[in-house]
Amino acid sequence: MKRCLFLILLLLLGASSLWAQKVCVGLFFDLPVKALTFTAVKTDYTIVAQDTLIVAIVSKGESLQIVSNGAALHVSGGVGNYKEIQAFASNLTGAFSVRPTRPAAEARAYAQNVVFRAKKGNIFIINKVDEDFYLSGVCEAEAGCTAPPDYFKVQSIMSRTYLYAHFDRHAGDGFNLCDGVHCQAYKGLQTRCTRAQRAVAATDGVLVADKDKMPIAPTYSANCGGQTCNSEDVWKNKLPYLRSTKDNYCFHQHGSNWTKRIPLAAWRSYMNSNGLYARSNSDFNFDQSSRKRYYTIGKNKIQLTKIRQQFGLRSAFFSVRVEGNNVVLTGRGYGHGVGVCQEGAMQMAERGISFKKILQYYYKNTTLLDFDDLQPSQEMLVNEHSNIFNPWINRLSLAISDSTLLSSEMDSLYIEALLPLTFPTP
Repeated sequence: MKRCLFLILLLLLGASSLWAQKVCVGLFFDLPVKALTFTAVKTDYTIVAQDTLIVAIVSKGESLQIVSNGAALHVSGGVGNYKEIQAFASNLTGAFSVRPTRPAAEARAYAQNVVFRAKKGNIFIINKVDEDFYLSGVCEAEAGCTAPPDYFKVQSIMSRTYLYAHFDRHAGDGFNLCDGVHCQAYKGLQTRCTRAQRAVAATDGVLVADKDKMPIAPTYSANCGGQTCNSEDVWKNKLPYLRSTKDNYCFHQHGSNWTKRIPLAAWRSYMNSNGLYARSNSDFNFDQSSRKRYYTIGKNKIQLTKIRQQFGLRSAFFSVRVEGNNVVLTGRGYGHGVGVCQEGAMQMAERGISFKKILQYYYKNTTLLDFDDLQPSQEMLVNEHSNIFNPWINRLSLAISDSTLLSSEMDSLYIEALLPLTFPTP
């Protein structure tokens, strides 16, 4: 019976576009928010506590103050104290804003619904939003509004692939992804331009896949400095599609070049602490006209990424020369340099190169596939260690909960079959 059920599940997945994929995004995740102002920007919002208890209605333009008192959230206006409250928009076009007040931060507007949860003495803020709204927000946060249309298609496909490949990265925190660079930059409601929305719609369901039809790790950085990195030069894993590539498109851009001066004594001290000793100052000189993995003095070496982290450098693509009492670093690029070079890709799009060719230029031996062409095995569906296809389950859960075509017996079998999976708390 279960074998038959999986066939039904896969058939339903073929129609997954009928239901909107929901994404739970942790907002202001890098900020220990202890107090905030919630404002209903578009439509009224119903405030619900303990899942079913309606405790307030916030009309359009009105606000609530929410303060963490440690174990619970205090809601202004005599609403009360609760461990968790949810704000539901009265329709699908709803929008709200959140302005942290302790510590203070600028307000941001977001689409649809939000959860406020008392956790670790702070307020966890979770935006429950349709996938397309989320991806449009990521695209604008990453690319602004002036990039060429085909670049927005590149960004939307990368962002969608990342979403599906890391869908439960923050499952332990009760949501899918955070809004910072740890996951993908996301600053909320996309209102300044329509290019991002159009690109997300035009590439609906499209992901970058490897030769096994699995979503890739779609890494990207602002500027590669003229040459991207191999994945193993920055991280542990050697991935066949993340190979070093010459890039002549990103020169003379905002992130192309940089210079930094570091006191010679600080440079010497750091190198000595890592087992690198110079007999003379000239031993510190180092040329990196093409990408290297290590900085060397004699036979000793240190990974360039460690130096970047230690001194807060814009990239690990730099040469070194000693000038008096300083070490001068002449660098190229901005970011880790693995995968798509965003400024290079923008210039390619400006020159009329299609989004498909841009992605294939940076991601070697990959293909663009529709979501429905990614066929998971039964093991992928029920393996608790597999994050990749949780969106399949998420969409299917929504489909089954909304469908009157499946009997309660089949519904219970579905739940039993998927018990090993770990889902983010909605």
